Amino acid sequence: MTKPDTSHIKVGSALPGQPLTYMSYEDIPILVVDDAKFSSAIIAKALRSGGFSNVRFTNNPLQALRSLEKRPAQILIADWLMPGMDGLELSQKVKKLDETNEHFTYVMLLTARDDFEALQQAFEQGVDDFLNKANLRAQLLPRVIAAQRIATRQNELLRTNKLLRKKIRELQTTDLVDPVTGLGNLKFTLERISDAIKQAETRGGAACLLLVGINNLNVIEEQYEQSIIDELMSGIGAKVRQLVRPMDVVTRPEANMFAVITLQPDIQNCTSQSFRRIFDNLYMHSFKTSEGYIPVVVGVSISAADVRTGFPHPKHFMRHAYQGLTRSFDTGLITVQPFDPAFNDQA
Repeated sequence: MTKPDTSHIKVGSALPGQPLTYMSYEDIPILVVDDAKFSSAIIAKALRSGGFSNVRFTNNPLQALRSLEKRPAQILIADWLMPGMDGLELSQKVKKLDETNEHFTYVMLLTARDDFEALQQAFEQGVDDFLNKANLRAQLLPRVIAAQRIATRQNELLRTNKLLRKKIRELQTTDLVDPVTGLGNLKFTLERISDAIKQAETRGGAACLLLVGINNLNVIEEQYEQSIIDELMSGIGAKVRQLVRPMDVVTRPEANMFAVITLQPDIQNCTSQSFRRIFDNLYMHSFKTSEGYIPVVVGVSISAADVRTGFPHPKHFMRHAYQGLTRSFDTGLITVQPFDPAFNDQA
């Protein structure tokens, strides 16, 4: 048999901005699990003739699993019938190990069986290919080359997905803007609350947090498509911005909630009368969308903190205001409460 040229074999495409990856057959890790010396010798000779040199051999399925835990393989060639653990059970354990490690191992079983029912059962349990022992010399090498291409591509996709998930987590951590309204999100809200608290601590006055909750958003979501809901929330956000002072900060920390962060010269200014215009202009107000006017039911809560109440952690301040918002939903009234220092003791 003529040995193929395996000096450089291109495996898939690279991520944007990264060079293409090349791999020779010598680099493909293969694990062979076979308790028969004769077939193991045939496999070794065939793989060497094809340029595959990164090959491990064992006659013990448990030892094979321990080997894969330490150093994964791209291709597993295993006998179907082995003492202690057959090829099907080994395949199942390897696939579970792959799930844990975000890896793909191409499993090829060696068997003398050719009945359809047995093969179908094995495919359902994670086996990727079969090779009849009578055809080892003629069929092993081309089947391994095909398996190498599939395994390399699958592992490349798994690595790409892992990188994408990492990038998404990074964006979620650093992104500060709600894409629907253009207002700050929860992370931005907490940062602005922290700024307001620090300013009130150093310069005096009170930090005031007002929450506007949409109490009937669940009902609205059952009746309209997401695009219409986005129109509605954009309209509410714009309305809230019109109703506050230029220096006040308006955000959207949650899907059904808007926040107004403001500084007042005295905590006595953080009253329902100070923010009555927001409640009156939103409660049972209908907002225009491309599907017509949609009424909203809101609750409004106000929490305030100064040197006398103690200045809270931003998350505790949010939780305190949210507690008041729940009462506002129940009563239909604006809830006003100085910050309760007990919230600072909560984890």
